[in-house]
Amino acid sequence: MSADETHDENDPFAAHFHREPLPEAGVRVVQITELPEDAAQLVVAPLALWFGSSGRAIELHVIRVDRATARLGEALESALVGASLPLVLITTAVEPWTPAHLEPLLQSINVCDHVVGRRPAGPWAKLMRWVGSLPRRLVFAVPLVDVHSPCQLHRTEKLTAIPLDSRSSLMNTEILAKATFLGHLLGEVDVPALSAQTVRTGWWSDLARLLKRPRFRRRETAEEQGSGPLEDAQGQVERADGPRPT
Repeated sequence: MSADETHDENDPFAAHFHREPLPEAGVRVVQITELPEDAAQLVVAPLALWFGSSGRAIELHVIRVDRATARLGEALESALVGASLPLVLITTAVEPWTPAHLEPLLQSINVCDHVVGRRPAGPWAKLMRWVGSLPRRLVFAVPLVDVHSPCQLHRTEKLTAIPLDSRSSLMNTEILAKATFLGHLLGEVDVPALSAQTVRTGWWSDLARLLKRPRFRRRETAEEQGSGPLEDAQGQVERADGPRPT
């Protein structure tokens, strides 16, 4: 169902697939990176410039990654505490963003809850990507192929409803798998090539936990309980091919 089709409030099926467009929504950008500070800033600087020039609010939170002790799920949940802007963009890019990466995501999020940018791949890479997506399709019912894309956009309300346990980059699969289980709408759109980083330490233990004891209710963070935040924002501006598939 496209965004410009008539929405029948008396049709439960149509109501489930209808999403209110977010043409001017602000975005909390969560950057997951191990790059030096200067290099990391260059990656997201085009986002701050684009959102600022378009009149959208933007907040930037940086998650510094130590591959040996990464706790990505916990760090992301902490970075979402207090999020009030309607959208959350998560990026693991190691190259600068461009409008060609961002605009397809913003268009797609008008009709879904979570959208991933699918980067181009050659024939062999496409085959391997498809083979790698089969377990996700069969076990978790996730139809997307480029789950480790550095271009990910989410509706804040939907993303914050998903509890996260993964310490590694399996977090990307966990988000989409639990979103599918909760009845959220997923999207995938073509974007230009953009290199990213992944964290594989702890991947197998994360997978075992996700298969055996999936959690669908979030724990309260320290800030939500009244104490200080677990992850401080690294910076804030107001209005101002890729890894192998799992």
